[in-house]
Amino acid sequence: MKSFKLSTLFAVFTATFLLMTACQSSTVSTKPTPSGTPPKISSAQDGRLIFEGEAVPVKNVTLTFPANGIVDEVLALEGDKVSKGDVIARLKGLERQKAAISAAQAELLSAQQTLDNLNKNANINRADVQLKLAQAKKALDKAVENRNYKNYKRADQWYIDQSNADYILALNDFNNAEMVWNNWKDKDETDRNRAFALQNFAAARKKVQQAEANFNYLKGAPLEVDLQISEGELVVAKANYENALKDWELVKNGPNPDDLQLIEERLANAHAQLDAAQASLDDLELKAPFSGTIVASNLKAGQLSSIGSSSVVLADLSEFQVESSDLTELNITKISEGSPVAITIDGIPDLAISGSVTRIKPLGEDNQGDITYKVIIKLNNQDPRIKWRMTTSIAFSQP
Repeated sequence: MKSFKLSTLFAVFTATFLLMTACQSSTVSTKPTPSGTPPKISSAQDGRLIFEGEAVPVKNVTLTFPANGIVDEVLALEGDKVSKGDVIARLKGLERQKAAISAAQAELLSAQQTLDNLNKNANINRADVQLKLAQAKKALDKAVENRNYKNYKRADQWYIDQSNADYILALNDFNNAEMVWNNWKDKDETDRNRAFALQNFAAARKKVQQAEANFNYLKGAPLEVDLQISEGELVVAKANYENALKDWELVKNGPNPDDLQLIEERLANAHAQLDAAQASLDDLELKAPFSGTIVASNLKAGQLSSIGSSSVVLADLSEFQVESSDLTELNITKISEGSPVAITIDGIPDLAISGSVTRIKPLGEDNQGDITYKVIIKLNNQDPRIKWRMTTSIAFSQP
């Protein structure tokens, strides 16, 4: 009886062992593993590593306004398709910002015209400055000559010679008038011809006296006040010439560098103001960076939108890829970029898609004690039934 029990127990143990061995040799289930636990790997007999992933659109982005404001209008709702550049939503203040852009454009145009005129009129301005320089040089030469004459006489030789000639002519007229007067002075005082002779004689005498006095004055030494005046005139003439010379140096090779720098700075500032105004206008509009579908949005007209609080999720649902963060440091070295994979999707049991690893992020992340690496997989085929975040099983062939 005892022998029978032992043999029976041995038979049960043997059956249990064979059953466990058979279970271990079968493929491991591809159901998702609990978050934070290592992925289940298939047995070594089938030569594959199986991990969990999810379907993600190749193109997807979360959009937010870069500025605070009041939502004026929402132009695209969840489920709507938009094209690249379409305005999805807009904040208040559009007209005010457009006015700022118009003002900046007007200033830019004015600054550009000023620069164009400066370059266009450079030759005319250079000729004008050159003429002023010649005039200043002539005035300086005259002032120098006048000041030199003042060292020993009141006027330059030309004026003295002119005054001497006036005196000689006046003296000659006086002598002639005197001769006529001598012929008539003894006549009757009521005689008309005598009166004319006396009148001419008196006028000639006055003229010769004035001419003689002027000639003697010009030949004489200058007064102190005359020296001061001529010295002052020379100082002014020198200053005017130096200023004219500086102006000529600035324009002789083209527009005045100071004027050119000033207008170029004005032009650069106008460009900056326009760019800033345009950027502020762009901040008021949320635009689609690519064509796709609005898959999520919490925007409502009239609501206060602060930076980062209001968002729109845009995705191109025509092309998906698979992403997985289940590969740990123990098995990440068993795959590489370009490795082929087989994809099955839990929600679409009849769908099997091949693909390949396009990227393995080099920085691992701590996932509840396990270091895992994100792997991105390109699908060789697309299927319209695939939706964002559908769970997938990824089978890698071991090397």
